[in-house]
Amino acid sequence: MKIRVRFLATLFDLTGVLKTEVEVPDGVTVRRLIDMLNERFPKLKSELLQNGDQLRPMYNVLVNGRSVEWLKGLDTELKDGDEVVFIPPAAGGYFEQGSHTAYSPQP
Repeated sequence: MKIRVRFLATLFDLTGVLKTEVEVPDGVTVRRLIDMLNERFPKLKSELLQNGDQLRPMYNVLVNGRSVEWLKGLDTELKDGDEVVFIPPAAGGYFEQGSHTAYSPQP
């Protein structure tokens, strides 16, 4: 079966690929997909996972637009035609401790 994969922002920098299609066996999980992708992109697994098997908290993985956090985590099974998007942490802005207001420098 075929899975569409997208790498955003710094993960694009790491892989050199924005999107690709991968042939995988039936019943493959996100965890196994990461293993398979790591064969093509050797630094991917160590970037995404900590302790070898847990998604680093700053990363997000979406399956068809839904975070695996709300599915079965890395054990989420994929189906033919699914799209998996790997999202690195976002940066930017300033958040003042204890405040819910964005920082704006005073002139």
